[in-house]
Amino acid sequence: MLLYPFGMQSYDKKSNIGIKKSDVSIAKNYLNEEEIKLLGLLVEQYLAFAETMAQQHTPMYMKNWIGRLDNILQLNGRKLLTHAGKISHQMALEKSNRELEKYKEEQKKYPLKAA
Repeated sequence: MLLYPFGMQSYDKKSNIGIKKSDVSIAKNYLNEEEIKLLGLLVEQYLAFAETMAQQHTPMYMKNWIGRLDNILQLNGRKLLTHAGKISHQMALEKSNRELEKYKEEQKKYPLKAA
């Protein structure tokens, strides 16, 4: 029996290995199917805009890209993040690694049977 920890939504469900350390540090692995689809649509819109600018030979600079991304997010009814938040990247990594260790300990209670 494999248990899947702490809200992870995206992982190799057919794997007998379970969740790897590299899996827990990827933010999109915590998104559900609908959220992944919405993220994909936003990325698609951003890339379509970039392709249009390239086809028109319009030079773009980083500050332009940031502004355009903000525009795309706002067009899609998203609120812009105006601060860095309360959780640092390092804090998130530490938390996910602690949770992974808890998961591994719990997994030991359910040894895998050979197929």
